[in-house]
Amino acid sequence: MSTGPPFTPDDSGADWDDWREKTRRLDYPGRDIRTIFPEQPRGTVHELKSQPADFGDFNPNPDDPDPNVWPLQGFDPGYPADVDELFLIQNSFPAPHVAWVTEEYLQARYGYNPIRQEIDVEELPPWARPERTPADGTVEINATNDYTQPVSLTTDRKQALQRLAHLWNGDEVRGQHLLLDKCPDWMALFGDLDQGDLRRLVVDPQADPKLAAAFGEYDWYEQEQSTYLKPVRILRKKIWYAPTQRCRTLINRHSDFPELRGDLNEGLVHRFSVGLTALQEVCRGRKVETYYDLAGYKVDILSQDEDDQLYAGEVMTGHHNWKLHRRTYEKLRDLSRRGVIPYVVFDSRKTAYRIFNHWHKKGLGQLPRGPFNSDFKIADGQKQIRQAYQAQEHDWAVSDWETTTTLWRNTLGRDGPGIDADRVTSISW
Repeated sequence: MSTGPPFTPDDSGADWDDWREKTRRLDYPGRDIRTIFPEQPRGTVHELKSQPADFGDFNPNPDDPDPNVWPLQGFDPGYPADVDELFLIQNSFPAPHVAWVTEEYLQARYGYNPIRQEIDVEELPPWARPERTPADGTVEINATNDYTQPVSLTTDRKQALQRLAHLWNGDEVRGQHLLLDKCPDWMALFGDLDQGDLRRLVVDPQADPKLAAAFGEYDWYEQEQSTYLKPVRILRKKIWYAPTQRCRTLINRHSDFPELRGDLNEGLVHRFSVGLTALQEVCRGRKVETYYDLAGYKVDILSQDEDDQLYAGEVMTGHHNWKLHRRTYEKLRDLSRRGVIPYVVFDSRKTAYRIFNHWHKKGLGQLPRGPFNSDFKIADGQKQIRQAYQAQEHDWAVSDWETTTTLWRNTLGRDGPGIDADRVTSISW
């Protein structure tokens, strides 16, 4: 069992005590979907418009959004729509609830999309621009304009972030290694430091913790907070020190910290999976490079066998940036046409099938048997993807796939070859 830091966020805020009586529950069996505020007229006398009702699910499912529920028929003006194109709304008033809505709903209710906006990279200040400019010159941003409360780097906070940077880069920290020790516990890494001082790295003093407490463990949960470390799950273990993008940016721009390897836009789950994939490729006797520039692309793991055949591995996690998922397939397809063999490592089986289905539905590639209609066993899903890749009559660019869990099992886990610890720590990834 994973042990986290010896502190928890403070609860705050007031409830709307009789909100269940004052809201209207909709007829969705097994759910608690309610309209919080009804539909209302808006606009001018000459151009009267309707503002959609404010609604949400107070008891969502871990595997939402359910396409049989979202978007809400009769309440969302963008209905019907593919769930892959929906936006997640989260709120803790009057109690934690969520909704998946269309852009048409956001436009009708707010007059614009307050969740994400796409702008030209040149419109961002230099310090906020991505390391690599997308081909179309645009970037998608969170357009909430939230004020970020700064954090002072005390001696113990600085020490904690230095250790985290070394752990991220594959170094040993206090006798612990990210891969060998299966993401060591918080206290093993930071137990000798002032825990009260480290609390600010994990807890946003201005944030309402109710949403995180209610839904924080769900894959779809999103909340932008002024935090530097956040909990994630890796190999079914809760890890409490995953650096946020704010933290990764701070480390790479501060002279007191070692520069982080890899892509700053990717988190600890991605980084851990890159390490395991590199280890597996080394064990296969292949030459390995990570974050390699090839044909104008950045490849997570590039390897080469004794016959000089190149393999391009991409790690994909369950975020909801479907545009990025489509770009990844287009990259792999282009590399495949250049003679490189592409494969993908997913953070979970669920993520794999959702992304495969998305690629198929968008016409990027063709699955011989159509979309996966359930969570197949991994071995069965792998067989279908290999058949799709090998079939001459189908256009499918991905040769094979694995999950972080199967990678662990086949390298450092029970089915692994018994890799020597010194060999693991000697690999640069």
